[in-house]
Amino acid sequence: MEENEKLISVIFAFTDQKSRYSLVCKNTDTIHKIEEELYKEYPEYSETDNIFLCNGILISKFTSFESNHIKNGDTIVLNRKN
Repeated sequence: MEENEKLISVIFAFTDQKSRYSLVCKNTDTIHKIEEELYKEYPEYSETDNIFLCNGILISKFTSFESNHIKNGDTIVLNRKN
């Protein structure tokens, strides 16, 4: 790990309430970077236009978790736009 990086655990929840997915990532990761891993586990979501929310706030896909104020143990909600 690089300096100023730390591991955090986030939980992805889906608005259709089918499941929840826990993932360990770095505070410097972005949603854009980890989407591929998420969609490997849940391919049905890769075909839709999705937005991500944490604590009711829209997450910028290309900004780090730290910049989006996502902390260890936070839940990120995947919401289908279609």
